[in-house]
Amino acid sequence: MPNSYFDQLIDQLKPVVYDSDFDAIFQALTKDLDGPTRFKLKMELNRLAAPCRRTVDLRNQVDDECFPYEHQGRRHQLDSVAIEIFEKGLDTYKGVFTQDTFEQILDADNQLRRAQEEERAYAQSLASQNAEPVSGQSPFRTESNEPYSYLVETFNFGRYPYRSEERMNFTIDVLLTDDAEQEFKGITADISITGMRVRLDESRDITEQDKVELSFIGLAKEFTVDPEMRIPYIVVGVQHIGGKQYINLSRESEFRSDELDSFFQRFINGYKKRYRVNIDNTYDSVISKGHEQFFLPRTRQLPVYFSEANKRLIADYVLTTDNNRFILDTWLNELNQISFGSIFNVRRSQQILEQIETQGTAQIIVLSFSITARGKIYHYSATADELKRSGLWDTYIAFGRQKASWRVLQIDIRRSDSERAWQPQAVPEHIKVPFRINPPSAEVKQAVKPLKYLAAVSDVTSSVSGLTTVELNKAELPSIKAFAHPPAVPLRTKEARLEFVNLRKERRFNYRSRCRVKAGKFVRDAMVIDLSISGLQVQMDNPANINAGDTIYISMTGFLKTYKKAKLNELPYIVASTDRAGTTLRLKADTTAEPHQGSDFIRFLIREQRDVLKLQVENTSVNGLPLCLRNLYCEAPAAIPIFFNRSKQKQLSARRAGMPQWTSGWLRMLQKLPGSRDAIINLQPLLRGNAVADTLEPKLKSMERDAFPESLLLLIRLYRQNGEYIVQTKWCETDATDDIDGFIDQCLPSSVFRAITVNLSRAGKPDIQFIQAELAYMSHYAAYKAEDLEEELWKIFGVAETIDITSSLLNFVLPDTASVNEQEQRLTAWLEKL
Repeated sequence: MPNSYFDQLIDQLKPVVYDSDFDAIFQALTKDLDGPTRFKLKMELNRLAAPCRRTVDLRNQVDDECFPYEHQGRRHQLDSVAIEIFEKGLDTYKGVFTQDTFEQILDADNQLRRAQEEERAYAQSLASQNAEPVSGQSPFRTESNEPYSYLVETFNFGRYPYRSEERMNFTIDVLLTDDAEQEFKGITADISITGMRVRLDESRDITEQDKVELSFIGLAKEFTVDPEMRIPYIVVGVQHIGGKQYINLSRESEFRSDELDSFFQRFINGYKKRYRVNIDNTYDSVISKGHEQFFLPRTRQLPVYFSEANKRLIADYVLTTDNNRFILDTWLNELNQISFGSIFNVRRSQQILEQIETQGTAQIIVLSFSITARGKIYHYSATADELKRSGLWDTYIAFGRQKASWRVLQIDIRRSDSERAWQPQAVPEHIKVPFRINPPSAEVKQAVKPLKYLAAVSDVTSSVSGLTTVELNKAELPSIKAFAHPPAVPLRTKEARLEFVNLRKERRFNYRSRCRVKAGKFVRDAMVIDLSISGLQVQMDNPANINAGDTIYISMTGFLKTYKKAKLNELPYIVASTDRAGTTLRLKADTTAEPHQGSDFIRFLIREQRDVLKLQVENTSVNGLPLCLRNLYCEAPAAIPIFFNRSKQKQLSARRAGMPQWTSGWLRMLQKLPGSRDAIINLQPLLRGNAVADTLEPKLKSMERDAFPESLLLLIRLYRQNGEYIVQTKWCETDATDDIDGFIDQCLPSSVFRAITVNLSRAGKPDIQFIQAELAYMSHYAAYKAEDLEEELWKIFGVAETIDITSSLLNFVLPDTASVNEQEQRLTAWLEKL
């Protein structure tokens, strides 16, 4: 009798064949069948349910790999499909390997195997396009590429939580009363003189700024504290962790009790060694500062700081490093003044301010070049929107990109709070620690106070210039004069220099010695204030008209008194930079005059007087204006840096990512991908496949730590196929026009397109002095934490600065702004469906 005739009935009866009441169930289900048919059906069930004594060996019979599978003393050789059938049969037949299961394994003809083959073929087709489901469940994943390797810890830029008081870990019962006179109990997690963190027994509807009154009912049992005293507090934070609700409380400033303050002061000082001071805020601060000092000197983005006057943006300052100053190279006028601020005329300023008002941030794509004529430099700039509206897109680009000064800049702008320019160290003021950073001077505060906006400028020239093929229409050339800047620069942008010791190639020593400076006809006595083999820092009493790049001549008159035979007169040095007052010169040896006798002498001096020389560890960016501008930028950088650590086996892995408060499509994508959560993000689009080992690691390992960053372009396509959300990636050089153009064409019909510039840099040594105060404080209460954290900073090997430049590329491919904005809307819709 063909089983197919009774498939449904047989499937119903299989699970109860070995039950004691099988006969009763069989009679009930077959009461409508005649006797012979019922007999044949029962015989078939008995045959299928009979124990099978055979050993199954599928090796050389199936394409998939077979694995040993033991059952009741027999070792079978089964592939993954057969194992699934075998275990399902054991479940159906109460642990018995039956003839039915044996036949299913052999006769499967293999619907499951065919389905698996189809799945494998589908995955293979995705893999051939460097794509896979967002879920990351590709069957081709290798052990070195498990999903957890995509997940990295995050830290918040610019967050250095300061506590004016020490907070001790201590648990004691408290009683809280809300505005409605409802009482509820809690337990302290930590306490300070005027604040505490409380875990509630039951979750309650409490929000920030709510007011509560608190009674120390637990302390009253052991100390002379009045349990009836109700002290007013304000809720300053609410968190839910591990199913528990925590509230952070700060005592109302109007409440005064010298007796209570004195009690808590004695109590915390007396018990903090036993219960430990809570240093979580200090730990978080070291994480942030430690990673920021690796990233900031290496950023290729140029921070620009604006004040506002008569509805116009005034570019007051730029914060430069060795890696971002190239952006200013084409924005110097014939007087060597920075004229970058002239981009922001009244019309553009108003458009930017309106965009910030409605959207929170603004972005403009600026295309610029300069012309030199009659000893003057004339700058031209136009935004992508202006050129498309005016119809001069082709003519402007065709003419401009012939110039060596041709640049395309993506400028992202947001508000900035000048009150955040000063960030105290995360150690209470009354605690003595090494290297306490002083607040900025009145002059610096005055300089920073007007700053209301911050821009991050990215040079995208190499990525976009080849995306449009245009011919020059000479008849339209006169029209582009509308984009010429006025010849005068009414307000000059000032440069602030950001430096960290971890980029220095050599040791620098503090040493005072007289010298003489000669620059043309200018001759002045001065003082050497620090020195290294390749450079000097010289201070003059009066300012001089000396600029960066000038060659000057130094006579080391102070050393000549002791080393009379040394040749130390008129040694050539190049001015690396000057301070704002024009009195301090930072010099590097002019190596065109080899051997440089000044370098040879200082090398000798370091060797002979090492005990006398004081090694300089002072950081030029931890005081004054550069520090304040640095803090403002760290509030919300427009990039997401990824930090790579190197293990003892010299393998690289992504360890941490810096999370900005500047929202971008790239940030939203990483936060939305499966696996991302608080303090963790999924770097699947960046690291999927063997991107670290094949693409990033070779470049990082071949770089010197002071080398200019190497840039790559990561192209991302997001789409749906067969009901799955797919991410496809492509790595290419930043100027690979054909790859970029082809990938965009693939995306434009219905997919989401993203383009991420990845700037790779080697990390140097950690600038421990910058975090010395926090590390010293941590060491006092948790030495192992401080040691582990410092050791982790030493493991940082490289930094990848990732910047979303999607709109820049699309502006050169799509016809209008509406089409570019549609891509942003498409990304939002795609992420919402995840």
